[in-house]
Amino acid sequence: IGYFFNINSEFISKIENYRKTIQRKLVARQFEDLENIIKSTDLKKERENMYLNFDQIFLKLFPGFIEEFNSFFPVGDQIVLKNDELLSPDLRIIALMRLGITDSEKIANFLGFSVNTVYTYKTKLKHKAIDKDNFDERIMQIKAL
Repeated sequence: IGYFFNINSEFISKIENYRKTIQRKLVARQFEDLENIIKSTDLKKERENMYLNFDQIFLKLFPGFIEEFNSFFPVGDQIVLKNDELLSPDLRIIALMRLGITDSEKIANFLGFSVNTVYTYKTKLKHKAIDKDNFDERIMQIKAL
């Protein structure tokens, strides 16, 4: 919780500084500088950092999450992460569900997906599971520290 609070504080400070800079540039009528600031803002990188932070925090709280979740599936259908991934997009959806966020619209908003994409990921995973009928309940039974 402290780590998450710290990240949010840093983000708010970053937004405040951004706002002050924009205000100064507007007052000084430095429109070209404003355009350069906007062009240099990398929201994709900010989102990637947010995912990395989420993945790290979640896996500290649920260190056995990936192994336990993969036990829901036959060996050929288990999730294999890429070398640079802590959680894949579909695992992030399940992680959010495990945290109690079950509203697909909220999950989609957090991950930058459409609601339809979230449904598609969840449906594909559920259909591959050994125990489809208890899929959601089993997610909620994954143990934290």
